[in-house]
Amino acid sequence: MKVHSLQHYSHALELAVHDSWITGKVKSALALADPNLGLHINVKTLAGRVLLCGRVSTHKQREHAIALVRAVHGVAEIDASDLLTHVFKPGSFPDAPNAEEMRDNRPQSSSKSDDN
Repeated sequence: MKVHSLQHYSHALELAVHDSWITGKVKSALALADPNLGLHINVKTLAGRVLLCGRVSTHKQREHAIALVRAVHGVAEIDASDLLTHVFKPGSFPDAPNAEEMRDNRPQSSSKSDDN
């Protein structure tokens, strides 16, 4: 019974080390290709599946990051569903980060001319 649990623990440890190695390689590939990618993309690896999250400036940067990750040896699958871009639709406003900056709470600009 102890041999089985030791083998199970050993396999789990080996998998964790391998995932850490992949994460390091992915982060290095992103940072070497473009320092902004390395700073703005978070990387997690679970059993060879790489999860990317964060924000990049353009769709082209997003696709470039995915291509870089795909080239790393040991990556079995990539989940980039949480890797977003800063591109907004014309005429729309991005959500405010906190309640103080909500559109309803912003002071309206005065349309009166200066009284001299």
